[in-house]
Amino acid sequence: MRLILIFIVSGVVITLLLSWIIEWYKYQNRLVSVESVQELYEDVIRITENVYPSEKRLEIAEQIRSSYKNLPMSSKRKFLPIEVFKIVQPLVSTVGDQNFSFTPPVEPVYSVLPFTVTVIDGIAIVTTSAVESISAGDEILKINSYTVSELIELLLPFTCGENYSIREQQLGQLFQLIPEILDRKRHSVGIFYKQREYNVIVKSSKGENKEKEVVVKTLTAMGYPRESSQYPALPTRYPFEFTREGDIGVFKFGTFSLSGTTYNSYREFLLNSLIHNRDLKYVLLDLRGVTSRDFNIFKELFEHFVDRKTVVERYISINNTAYNVGILEKYGFDFTQTTDELLRIKFEHVFEPREPVIKSDVWVLFDRYTSNAALDFIYTFKKLYKNRTIGEPTLMTINHSTELSSKFDSKAKLSLIFPSAVISDEEHSNVVLEPDYRIDMNTQERIKYINGENDYMFKRALEVIRSTK
Repeated sequence: MRLILIFIVSGVVITLLLSWIIEWYKYQNRLVSVESVQELYEDVIRITENVYPSEKRLEIAEQIRSSYKNLPMSSKRKFLPIEVFKIVQPLVSTVGDQNFSFTPPVEPVYSVLPFTVTVIDGIAIVTTSAVESISAGDEILKINSYTVSELIELLLPFTCGENYSIREQQLGQLFQLIPEILDRKRHSVGIFYKQREYNVIVKSSKGENKEKEVVVKTLTAMGYPRESSQYPALPTRYPFEFTREGDIGVFKFGTFSLSGTTYNSYREFLLNSLIHNRDLKYVLLDLRGVTSRDFNIFKELFEHFVDRKTVVERYISINNTAYNVGILEKYGFDFTQTTDELLRIKFEHVFEPREPVIKSDVWVLFDRYTSNAALDFIYTFKKLYKNRTIGEPTLMTINHSTELSSKFDSKAKLSLIFPSAVISDEEHSNVVLEPDYRIDMNTQERIKYINGENDYMFKRALEVIRSTK
């Protein structure tokens, strides 16, 4: 009996020891050396000096260098990918371009808060939750000893963009990573996941909007989707959908690309929607919150509403360097040698009639979050049609960075997103896109829209269109 017990205990000890060794090995493979961080920093400098589309790119690179030199780093230790992110993201954050940033790393073993949020005008609204005590739509007021406004200040250096309102949109993912970004104290290796407790003060979205304090425990990033699927979430937009409001057809878009099988699905959706609704008098393109980078998404639809070939000229600026050969060729420039000159190249948006051609008056609805190719399309649309746009001024300027590329660092497990070109219309330097019919939104109206309670802007847009009949 004693021998059997010894064998059992020995087996358990060996199993635990082997498990710990495996976890230790996996942990060591995740670590990033100081030398690798240095190489990543040098990549950022190289891209800034040679690719970033700005006359001041050398000054920007020097600004990044100065920030890096002031970082206190020990050569005797290694870093986890999230720690590397905390080092390098504030460097590119100083550039002030929402299209120039590192993507936060999310490894399966990371500890995350058991809810996600979106931040609207400094207010954190829960979008999904994996616990019963916090519901989608609730407002987070405090996490441990920090108020939401204090947490925002701590997380802003890890965002990017020209102003606070742009950076605010990136806070949602960072909030869920608070256990890793703000609260990780030391490196450790364990066989079993150890949850951490957080005290959260939340204001309920139901009933009397009372405040309550709850204690929640962290989950792993891998486990969160499974746990959160058991609870209701705030509504999200589909990539594309069609609805009808009397004689007004509404195409609502989310953010997506035409890669893989999506193109065929999108074409089928457009054809079915248009063929069965030929009698539409008006069509409203709802592009609120759309950040898609593929102009063809909007070109594919719009060509069903033009009856002749239509051409709109625009300009784009690209640095004349070997790093940009592919982009230069795309815009018809014959590269021969690097001059480091910021070229201004004319290009055209060409729209050809596409069957079925629908004779409807097209309108566009957008909000402050509409950006990238969606913004470019609306700007082009405004050149063709007067008094057909509704919404609010965009946060992104008309002359924004574009032609985004990415570079993945396999050692740091980080992806750097960076632009190779910038829209360059001289008469619109640092100007945002303004609608013909402006609809101002207050914070509570935005929150009700996010919660799915009331779509004030959409209702007002329908009223504007009907008033023009």
